[in-house]
Amino acid sequence: MTQHMDQDALSTVPGERIIDKPDIPQQGVEQYLEADTENVEGHFHLKVGRYRKFEVYSDEPARIGGEDTFCSPMGYLAMAVGF
Repeated sequence: MTQHMDQDALSTVPGERIIDKPDIPQQGVEQYLEADTENVEGHFHLKVGRYRKFEVYSDEPARIGGEDTFCSPMGYLAMAVGF
């Protein structure tokens, strides 16, 4: 049985897509993504998320106890589907 292709075997050429590689195994590609999140002290719903070198803040609307200063988690999820 052919193993999954590890994410480290992916191309580093800008613009080259994994689906353009003819030698991809039928089992696909394994890719692991890891992000950290934490509450911001002193704010009930304000959170910060970190992925690689990026930081994203998330809050909830005032009607459920947030301060409505950043997009809600579900708002980010909706945007992610569009990307």
